[in-house]
Amino acid sequence: MKYFFFLLLIYTLTISPSSAASCAAEDQQCIEVGQWELAVAVGAGVITNPVRDGDNVPLVVLPYISYYGDKFFVDNTTVGYTFVEKPQYDLSLITQLNTERAYFERFHPSNILVSNSFSQESGSPSNPVIDPHPDTGTDSDSPDDIDGDKDNVDPDDKQTKKSISIDDIAKRDWALDSGFLAHWYLEKYGKLSILWLHDVTGTYRGYHGQIDYSYHVPVGQPHIARLKLKVGAEYKSQKLVDYYYGISPLDTESEYHLYTGKATINPFVSIAFNYRLNQDWQLKFSAKQTWLGSGITDSPLIDKKYTSNVFIGGVYEF
Repeated sequence: MKYFFFLLLIYTLTISPSSAASCAAEDQQCIEVGQWELAVAVGAGVITNPVRDGDNVPLVVLPYISYYGDKFFVDNTTVGYTFVEKPQYDLSLITQLNTERAYFERFHPSNILVSNSFSQESGSPSNPVIDPHPDTGTDSDSPDDIDGDKDNVDPDDKQTKKSISIDDIAKRDWALDSGFLAHWYLEKYGKLSILWLHDVTGTYRGYHGQIDYSYHVPVGQPHIARLKLKVGAEYKSQKLVDYYYGISPLDTESEYHLYTGKATINPFVSIAFNYRLNQDWQLKFSAKQTWLGSGITDSPLIDKKYTSNVFIGGVYEF
């Protein structure tokens, strides 16, 4: 029942890119319909990894692939279908890879196909997969719920509790999410986006969501320079956080490292700037900072309270 009211809220407050036929020439939120877009970004950047002893992800050569039809669209690792479309809002059903495992594997597609970064948004072990956090049949809907077991840990053991790293834990598996994406144009340059996704592969058996507001700042000629600011927050359910960042007896024999993940909210801000140099090349700068909620940062597997994504370089459009 709670999912029904959440989806009803999304339906009431939603929108996606307008078709090219109905867009004004200066409208920066339009996407051309019916054509594949291929681009590659070349430059320097990094995604910081908050997982203890996890490697930061270098951003050097990054492809971008997208297609927007009248209803069907592809955006790197996201496939979707828009089934409600109005002049001021729309609602789409989407499926995409969950990005959480990207912190545990260098060559995860999310570390290569960085969604919406360079266009409009201007190796697994052979061991059997073991669920490190079996389903307990419960899921907390309250962010950052207090974990009673954690409160009972002896303060003298805090340093020992922090010593576990990515090399010590069981494998975290891939997951495929599906759900709803909605946008609502508030004004010519502003857009509200709402996302709700659920694990359809039974990997972590939870869900996550996001709400954000983005604003295209008018700078110079819109077809040459584009500046976009975004602010928002992610919500991650208890089961998602526990699967990826919790520590269970399958990860360690030490009871001092055990941790049950909690639902959490991660606020973020981002900026993206594009400057067109010629018909094929654009100069690109983007940066995003996400502050991790205590449901994640309380895990002994985490040694940073934030994660950053920064890139500067050139984008070539085929």
